This record gives sequence, structure tokens and C-alpha cells, in this order.
Amino acid sequence: MTKANITYECVEKRPCLHISKGTAAASAVTMIHETPVELRVNGHRLIRTQCMAQDIEHMAVGFMVCEGLLQKRSELKQVAADAAAGVVNVVADIPRERITLAGANTRLASGGSKTGVIDFMQGKVNSGFRIVSKKTLDAEHLIELGNEFNTYAGLYRDSRFVHSAALSDGSTMLCHCEDVGRHNAVDKVLGHGFMEGLRFDGLILLCSGRFSLEMVSKVACVGVPIYISPAAPSVEAVEFAESIGMALCGRVKKESANIYSCPWRITGR
Repeated sequence: MTKANITYECVEKRPCLHISKGTAAASAVTMIHETPVELRVNGHRLIRTQCMAQDIEHMAVGFMVCEGLLQKRSELKQVAADAAAGVVNVVADIPRERITLAGANTRLASGGSKTGVIDFMQGKVNSGFRIVSKKTLDAEHLIELGNEFNTYAGLYRDSRFVHSAALSDGSTMLCHCEDVGRHNAVDKVLGHGFMEGLRFDGLILLCSGRFSLEMVSKVACVGVPIYISPAAPSVEAVEFAESIGMALCGRVKKESANIYSCPWRITGR
């Protein structure tokens, strides 16, 4: 997996003043453009969000999967993205009432969300929802995978502005996406996996942002059993992950990591 040959049109070098130990000098830094993007489903506007104008078709599909709009790969008929116009048109064979319900609860902007995805998952948990995957990961591989993700040569390294997300089978990074919001980055990588027909119950999701209850609920929607981040979780996120059988592995860096929930998924300790 490499993005060495990808050109990001949303990236621009801009001047700044760099100061260090009493010195100051003109410099140039990598900065990211945010673009308003509208998602339309079967001709109807669903959301409008701020994001990087890259991989927006994957972001749209991943968002629909996480919100319960798309439930089977066969329901997705067509995705047409126009980054210049800031529009993604999705044609899908899904009931109108499913779209109406999702439209009442979905997030409106990057980095923020209504409580729809949390309420949806809490309702499922109250009905006995559990992640049934038996997926485990060796502790040594966990740390190696976390370090590979943390040092991935993407836009974060150059801009210190974006969030990133990746899917892995435990040994190989299968896909990697970046965006200005961690929600968007996760939507993009899940959309990529969905369109490729990957089975989420056998995969590991990595994300650069903190484990909030909302983010853990989003990942739970697709049944991912192991979630890795260099950041840390909230108490509520840990309790929720434990209740559904998801391992949260945080503060992964160099030679250490914290396993906050379902430690049985991490072997070889």
C-alpha cells in the first residue's frame, strides 16, 4: 500500500514565520484546503460537510454504511463524485423511510455529530448486540502496526493538520485515508473497504483521533473487533467497547500500548 504517486489538489504551500531559540526566519509550510461537500442519495440532499476534496466517494459510502443507510453491498448501485462542484451523488436501492430516519440523525459538519449513531448503537446494545468475531491480534504485531500507522508518510507528516484512518488484516495495511476530521477519515476508509467487499469483522481499524463514545459507536456499526489509536479513550467509550466485545488499544507508540477493553483479543502478552 502506497500513496507516493498521488497528487493532492487540496494541498498548498503557504509562507509563515518560523521561530526557534531567539531566531526567526521566513518559511513555507504545507496547508490543507477544506471544501464543502454535499451528499445526495437518490436525488435528495442528505448532509453537507467540510472535508478534503479527495476520496469523497469513499467518504460518502462509508458515512452511509456507518449510519445504517447501506446494509448490503448489493444495495449500492452507483457513486458519482464531482469534487469541483462539491457533490457526491449516490444511487442506492434502499427504502425511502431508511433515508428519512437517517436524515433526522446524521451529522451536519466535519468533526461534529448529532447523537444518532450513538442512539442507534445503544438501542442495538439494549437488544443484546455483540461483536461476534473471534479476531485476535498478537501484542507484538499490535505495537508494530501502531508504529507503522503513526509514522505513515501521509499528509499529517507534512501538515500536522489532518486525521488519518486505516484498515489492516493484522499484518498488512489494506487501505489508508486522510481528512480534516477524524469522522471523515474513518468514513473514507470504511467506504473504501465496503466498496472492495472487505469483511470488517476480520479487520482492525486504526485512527489518529481519540476514542470518543461517538467514534467507538461508529466503528461498532460495521462490526470491527479491534480499534487502535495513538490517543486515549473516555470512560464511556471503554465501557461501551467492553459491553459489545471490541478491543480498544490506545497510546500505541514505540514499544508500548494500553489495552482498555477486551484484553482477550490481544494475545502473546
